[in-house]
Amino acid sequence: TIGLMHSFRLSGQPGNITRLLSCTDEELKLYDGHDLAPTHYVPSMSIHPLTGDRYPAINKPAGVLHWIHHADIDAEYIIILDADMIMRGSITPWEFKAARGRPVAAPYSYLIGCDNILAKLHTRNPEACDKVGGVIIMHIDDLRKFAMYWLLKSEEVRADKEHYATNITGDIYQSGWISEMYGYSFGAAEINLRHRIDGSIMTYPGSTPEPGVKYRVLHYGLEFRVGNWSFDKAKWRDVDMVNKCWAKFPDPPDPSTLVRTDDLSYLRDMISIECIRTLNEALYLHHKSRNCLDPSQQKT
Repeated sequence: TIGLMHSFRLSGQPGNITRLLSCTDEELKLYDGHDLAPTHYVPSMSIHPLTGDRYPAINKPAGVLHWIHHADIDAEYIIILDADMIMRGSITPWEFKAARGRPVAAPYSYLIGCDNILAKLHTRNPEACDKVGGVIIMHIDDLRKFAMYWLLKSEEVRADKEHYATNITGDIYQSGWISEMYGYSFGAAEINLRHRIDGSIMTYPGSTPEPGVKYRVLHYGLEFRVGNWSFDKAKWRDVDMVNKCWAKFPDPPDPSTLVRTDDLSYLRDMISIECIRTLNEALYLHHKSRNCLDPSQQKT
């Protein structure tokens, strides 16, 4: 959240940003990060109230649906991002050619279930299944029609344990974890909401970039490396980076130390370095705003 908010402020993005925070009443009482972002609070569905299924990812479509019904929204277009993203520039519907009835999204090519029995089982319009996700630009009218389908199809796919296999879903863990992603694609297909797929919106640190593309979002959901240095957000899940003064991630290599074998590899590594530097800069400014003592003045 801190990284995304910091990058949002630097990006020049028009409009406002809202965090959807899903938590139980008990979790809310213990939570002390209310000031990190403008927030809409959502009842947690991490443990499904009807089935008892533990699936925190369901909170994404559930949160969007709750926000649609309970927030005062005056925006014509909505951009949906994940918390583990860094913005590098503005994302506007006119630049990416989004329109009512034609949302724009980043490609999720690994959603192979759009091409097999999974889509045939879970939508009346399997041919309309788009392999998309990550960054979504959608007209508010479309989102109002679509949000309930996103949640219902996510629940439906999650319950379909018979088709969790990797060769059907593309999920290497065969755990149903990406059910919410399929819920999005199948929900959109159900109402024939087709996407303009744009690979220039988002990239992953560590992946080889396309020449000349100015990616607007870095999605650091997967481990990435620069030489012998690596970063995996999952390894930091239990570390309190927010409340421990001057906590930061290990610094990436200095760009001057990179071996420039070819331009794309160099650019790939520079993007990875940029991602972590932005996160650490965000953490530094956060700790400074919390009046953490200057490290040089702290007693040992």
